[in-house]
Amino acid sequence: MRRSIVVKLICLVLFSFSMQVKAQEILYGPTISYQYQKGSAVKTGGYFAFAFLGENILKTDVTANFTWTQKKFAVIPELALSFYPESWVVAPFVRTEFTPYTFTPKVGVTMATLLDLDFGYGFSIADKQDYRPLKGFTVSLRFNIPLNYKLNM
Repeated sequence: MRRSIVVKLICLVLFSFSMQVKAQEILYGPTISYQYQKGSAVKTGGYFAFAFLGENILKTDVTANFTWTQKKFAVIPELALSFYPESWVVAPFVRTEFTPYTFTPKVGVTMATLLDLDFGYGFSIADKQDYRPLKGFTVSLRFNIPLNYKLNM
């Protein structure tokens, strides 16, 4: 019985990787995420994504990072750029995030650009007053909530 469930799950994952979704020309909406990088941060903001060179998607985010690190509250603005090669149901992507204090390249996996899981490393470009440097390994889970999403398969 367990073997049958595992086989069905593997088939479902393989089917997801093989099923291509036709990309919309434009997606936009709010985004919310959780990130850990030397402390926890909740990010909220908006995004704008558009078809780029065929079925690829380019997305830009503008967010505010709300963090309670080192027993201090801070709000840190952030600008990010993501590139999703092809528009598959489950696909890899690359992302770069910029704050006044860090530059963070990332790689991750997305589910139809709606749910992103990514990993990266933040490089310090400036120090935030009264904080230790915001740098190092990071992991994020992001929900992109499109206000105009249509699934065309």
